[in-house]
This record gives sequence, C-alpha cells and structure tokens, in this order.
Amino acid sequence: MQNEHHDDSIIDVSGNRDIPIDFGPNLRTEELIPENTPPPQYDPEGWKIGKKYIRKLSLNHEQTAMLDRLWFADNVFNEIEYCRIQILKQFLRAVEYLHTSCIPVNKSYATVIEELSEIIVCLQYNYRKESLNYRYTYDAVQTEIFNHILKCCENNVREVYGIKRKINTDFNYPNPDILHQYNRKIVSKLEVFLTENQHQILDADHRTNIILNENNTGRWKTKFETIKEDYSNSIAFEREISRLAEVNIKNPSQDMIFFEASKFVAKYDKIGALKFYLHYVDKDLNSSKSDKKQLTKNIQKSLFTTTEQLNDFEKILNELMLTRDLAKALEKSAQLYLPKRKKIVIDPDAVENVQKQHSGTVALLEEYLKDDEAENSSIRTEEPDEEEELMINISYQNTEIKTQKYLEDLKLSDIQQEILELFEKQSFNIPQSEMAVFLQSKNLFMGSTIDSINDLCFETLDDILIEEEDEYFTINTDYYKKLLNND
Repeated sequence: MQNEHHDDSIIDVSGNRDIPIDFGPNLRTEELIPENTPPPQYDPEGWKIGKKYIRKLSLNHEQTAMLDRLWFADNVFNEIEYCRIQILKQFLRAVEYLHTSCIPVNKSYATVIEELSEIIVCLQYNYRKESLNYRYTYDAVQTEIFNHILKCCENNVREVYGIKRKINTDFNYPNPDILHQYNRKIVSKLEVFLTENQHQILDADHRTNIILNENNTGRWKTKFETIKEDYSNSIAFEREISRLAEVNIKNPSQDMIFFEASKFVAKYDKIGALKFYLHYVDKDLNSSKSDKKQLTKNIQKSLFTTTEQLNDFEKILNELMLTRDLAKALEKSAQLYLPKRKKIVIDPDAVENVQKQHSGTVALLEEYLKDDEAENSSIRTEEPDEEEELMINISYQNTEIKTQKYLEDLKLSDIQQEILELFEKQSFNIPQSEMAVFLQSKNLFMGSTIDSINDLCFETLDDILIEEEDEYFTINTDYYKKLLNND
C-alpha cells in the first residue's frame, strides 16, 4: 500500500515524477507592468521669474524676457505669493508707462530706459559703443534699472497693504551726474505714476492678510482707525471688528483689537462694550503673556451706574476665568441691564409698632404701608446714594499656573527674554538706533547683548536668530516659534 504521506528524505528515481506543464510567461502579469517612462526633463531656467509666471500673468515674449532678468531680494513680504504677483503686475504697468509716456530726449533711443542705460555706461565706465565690453555692460546696467524699479514697486505694494517698513531703494551708482539724470528721467515720474495707480493693486485676500498680520503685529491699527471713522451703528461695528479679528487669528496682539473696540463703543453701546471686553479677557487668558488691561474709570462709570451692575459683571468675569465658557458669559452680559424688581425691606420694628397701635388689624396695616410718609420712614430700597461715588475697579485673576514662555534649555536671562518680547511687540523688526537706546537704558552694550542671545539659541536653531538687515535688527518668525515653550 502506497504511503499517503510524502517523505522528503526519499528521492524519486523512477522517472515517473509529475512534471508541471510550462504554459509560457504570464501574459496577464506582463500587461500590467507599465512601460518605462522617461523622467521629466529638468529646466535649468525654471527658476527665472518670467518662466515661472508666464501663464499666471499671461506674459508675452518681451515681458517674459524682461522678467527673466529680475531677481527679488527675498524677504517675508515678497515671499508671499499673492504679494509677489501684485508687485510684478505693478512693475509691468510701471515699465509700460515709462515706455509710452516718458519720451527720451535723444530720439535715437526707443525708450527713456535705453537712453539712461547709455548715459550710465558712458559716465560710469566710459565705454564706447564699438568696444567689446559695451554690450555686456549696457545689458547689466539696464537690468539694474529694472531691478530698482521692481524695488520701488514693492514699496508701493507695501504701502497699500499697510506695511510701514520699506526696503532700501538706493541706486547702485552714487555718481552725482548719474543720480541727477536718473531722478529726473525715471524716479520723479515713476513716483507720480505709482501714487496715482495704487488703486490698481488688488486688496490682499483673506489668507494673505492672516500672514501679513502675523508678521506685522501692529498692522491691524490702520484698519481699526478706518472702522472707527466709518462708525454708523453698533451692529455694523461689531461685524467689522469680527472680520478684523478673523484675519488676525495668528497675531499675538489680537486681544488688543477687542480691548480697543470695547473702549471706543462704550459711549454708543454698553452691552457691545461689555461683550468686546469679555472677548479681550478670553483672548488675553489664552495668550503667552497676559496683560490684564482694565477699562478706564470714566468708561467703567459710564457702563455701571449701580454697584449691583458692577458686582454682576464681576461675577460674569470670575465665572469666565473658571469655565472659559465665553458663549455663556456673552449671554449673561446681554441681560445685565434688564430691569429688575426692587427688593423691598420692611422694618420689623415699625411693623410691630403699627400692630400695637392698631390692634393687629390687617386692613389698617395695609393702609399704613400705603401711606407716603410711613413708606419714606419704614421702607428702604437698595439704591446707592447719588452723592456717593462708585469706586469701580474690575479685577480678575488668572487661575492658570504661570508657565515659562521660552524653552527652559535656552537658559535665557530676564533681560534677554525682555528683548525677545520687544521684538514680538514690534513685528520682529526693530531699528538698530531704537535697540541701542533701549539697551543703553539697561547699561548694556548692543553688540555683546545681541551676540549672547544668538549664542544661546544657536544650538536649538542651528542658525543665527537676530540678524542685521539694513538699519534694522530682524528675527525670522519661524525661528522665534521654535523658542517658545508649547507645553
């Protein structure tokens, strides 16, 4: 009987071993294997501005070639795609204006830019047209003119978007004759054009505004002033403040929007002022550094006419501290000024005296209570004396344990932390002159103090934190965020 179990130790030499039939290659599998496709070709000129934006800006051949000669001095502002597009559009409009509206004195030149390029080559380099270096130098000078116009356009867009800090637009050629010709032929006319054509720059979209406000923490103030000037009613004001707060969601100064709104609207809408103040408290408690600002006494007096109103609002604040339930606090504040029934307190001694005099009859007691003279002497209402001044002082305590703002491993001193907080308050850009005055008041040397902060942060960032840019000290916001203690 054949053994049903196969033994691997036995070798079959009978020649009767089953051999599987070979049906050839698996055609189905081969069909699924995609053919080798060549990798996409690398474009060595893909980084050029003209090539990059040829479709997005619908550029023609001449515009593409012109933009290919440009380069941006990269910064936080022009690295925002929306801002860069607006700068390039304004640049194209400016160059077109110079080509069509500014007629060169020498008619042999097609444009004033070509004429000025020739002047600079002659005055600065003294090259003749027949020389070998002329054409190369001429193209280089013209490129510098285009890049200078680009910088002027960037400052123009910065101004429209409420960015106070401008980039350096000094021309590369200090020769007085060159500067005179350049200012007369280009700069003076360009300034007029850019001012008159700012309306063609599109307003920043929602996403761009968020980025701009994150890097320029005081930018909201310009828009806030406009909202105040256009005030018509409390509903519209609340809507505009809400929109302003939305685009400042990443701005560490967002809480101040609500605080200033509360101060402004107090004379028009008491409930609105209370709501804005509650918003401020809520944002302030969630910020890395709580300011605990209070409304002025004059504003408080206008908001609370009785001690009871003040006490009720303080209860709302305290509850907000504990629960962080802003919606509930806003709901209660809306009911703060609703009329309440007066609490009547009956003097028991007076009642007892009446009972003795009138033999306890209820009818006579009711007549006594209705009597005006008796009411003045025996009934007291809980209202403050008009001559007594309400000392209103809104105070609240942060129930959270104070946490370290910066990473403990950095071992920053108090003054070093104060310097970093100063950068945060001033949109991470501080004039060197202002920093010098600040450090002098602390009896510190500017160079060694800045270097000490950079040394402590270098291991964490693997780069320099505080850098010099023109006449400013700057901090990269992404680097700054890495220093924060997010626990």
